[in-house]
Amino acid sequence: MKIKTNTALKGVDGVETLKGEKGHPLTIRDIIVNSVLTPIQEDDDRKKFEKWEIFKKVRDAGDEVTLTIEEVGVIKKATGKIQPPLIMGQVWEALENGGKDK
Repeated sequence: MKIKTNTALKGVDGVETLKGEKGHPLTIRDIIVNSVLTPIQEDDDRKKFEKWEIFKKVRDAGDEVTLTIEEVGVIKKATGKIQPPLIMGQVWEALENGGKDK
């Protein structure tokens, strides 16, 4: 499944773009990277390595990355545990529709 990773996330008004570090727009890529690299207590060594592999894949991709259904599931679980609903919801929707703006 192809996902556009450069899609900017929106604020509560649905119009304003959320800002990340140094005032740059916060993107799907930023959240995926942050989510898979943030430790979750129940992750064993195998899960941590799986997340590392996803990180490298997203890092090395251009504006679009191809993910397996299993990788999407790992990302969704990580964002669900780590991110607030405003961020998590947008990332989940992007993963389900390829990262395209609605």
